[in-house]
Amino acid sequence: MGIRQQLTEPWGIVAAGLLGGVGAAVVGALSPAGLPVGVPVGLGVAGLVYGVRVGLGALVDRAGRGAEVADVDPRLPSPPRGSDAERWLRRAEQAVGTLRRQTESPWDAALRAQVSDVDDQAAGVLADLRRFAGQVTLLEQTLSTIPVDRLRRDQGAIERELRSLPAGPIREERQRALRAVADQLAVAGRLGEARETLLARIESAALGLEGLVTRVAELLALHATTGGGSLATSRLAELTGDLEGMRAGLAEAERVSRSALGEADEAQPR
Repeated sequence: MGIRQQLTEPWGIVAAGLLGGVGAAVVGALSPAGLPVGVPVGLGVAGLVYGVRVGLGALVDRAGRGAEVADVDPRLPSPPRGSDAERWLRRAEQAVGTLRRQTESPWDAALRAQVSDVDDQAAGVLADLRRFAGQVTLLEQTLSTIPVDRLRRDQGAIERELRSLPAGPIREERQRALRAVADQLAVAGRLGEARETLLARIESAALGLEGLVTRVAELLALHATTGGGSLATSRLAELTGDLEGMRAGLAEAERVSRSALGEADEAQPR
């Protein structure tokens, strides 16, 4: 939550108003002049409480964002600006930021406690996506070091040469060369497939988080107009279930890519 959201956060305003009112009443009761003295004191107390609440909230939010960045694996590169991974990651971050503001907005403390689980799970999905974006970037960097076009030309030239070579030492050497080229192309193929799998998961998860923003807004509106009830509870259960399924899908994609990422580490130039 940024400074702008902290300034309009309802509980900070309520706390400042209540404490300011208490301060005005106490001073007015104790002072011979009564409310003419108590009101300015109460306004001062309210302003002080409000300022402290906004300042502390901003500091806590900044520390939370720093902790999220610290959770990123330092061995993984950051996705370059404008890349597919970076673009989808930014959209996911924006969606989670909106979800966080939505889950902090309800005046009903019981509802706010319930929807806070959605925010927590969405933050977990975002942490997974940051790691995935780094893995995609690592795969792309590794793929850029494999000269696929040249290897394909080499493969074609060796295959044509083998058609006219008789059995013997020269043919055996050319066959070994062909296997070496084929092995490199196979590694590039596995890395490319892993990259596409991870990127597709990032895209689907980002779109899923954006969909959750709309559904949480619907849930809050439903609760405000109907006072909650079984329908709101079932909608909330659907949201948490979808988030759990999203994380399970991300974990499955990560398992598929682990072997390719191991090959990426080995293929990185030392």
